[in-house]
Amino acid sequence: MDARANEWAEEAHIPAAAPTEEQVWASRAAIERATGVLMERYGLDAEQAKETLLQASRHAAVSMVQFAEDVLTSGRAGEPPEIRVVLDAASAPSGLRKAVAFIESEAARPIRLADIVAAAGVGARALQYDFVRYFHTTPTRYLRSVRLERAHRELQAADPQCETVASIAARWGFSSPGRFAAQYRSVYGRAPRVTRSDRLWSDRTTADTVENE
Repeated sequence: MDARANEWAEEAHIPAAAPTEEQVWASRAAIERATGVLMERYGLDAEQAKETLLQASRHAAVSMVQFAEDVLTSGRAGEPPEIRVVLDAASAPSGLRKAVAFIESEAARPIRLADIVAAAGVGARALQYDFVRYFHTTPTRYLRSVRLERAHRELQAADPQCETVASIAARWGFSSPGRFAAQYRSVYGRAPRVTRSDRLWSDRTTADTVENE
């Protein structure tokens, strides 16, 4: 499985304390069906359609599964507007695309707006305008959404006995654990400590299964 496939799989995380196998498969099925819908509506290939779902869910600040379900329950006229935002961004100015690429690659570093502007090679005001026009957000809010997503992935993979929520949050630039928890819950529908605890639950369940075989 390549890096993008891993990213899609991680975004398919179910916001429940202990997801059942049925829930996991249902979430994957929703993403696959929504992918097919976008392929048919816009003539995209499978990878383009999944990437559109991933980016659009990030703009909407919801999980990829929830966004896929929104796509499936709406017709083309009523589909989430973030789909159009992402598709339009494909023709975005080069400065904006450079800024996005810089944020994606350097999100772990303590970068500032000035760094993003320098990477884009355009003026700060022009970059702010392009972010609002194409992504309906600001450069710094976009950076925060990327960092929140990366922290989410680390929480899913973290060993609860070795990593704390605060340490993961700090690694991605969130100095206030309380503020991080509030922002995380608004997107993923659960406290970050619950996501981190799922790893321990999963490991114990696997161990119990092996012992009982």
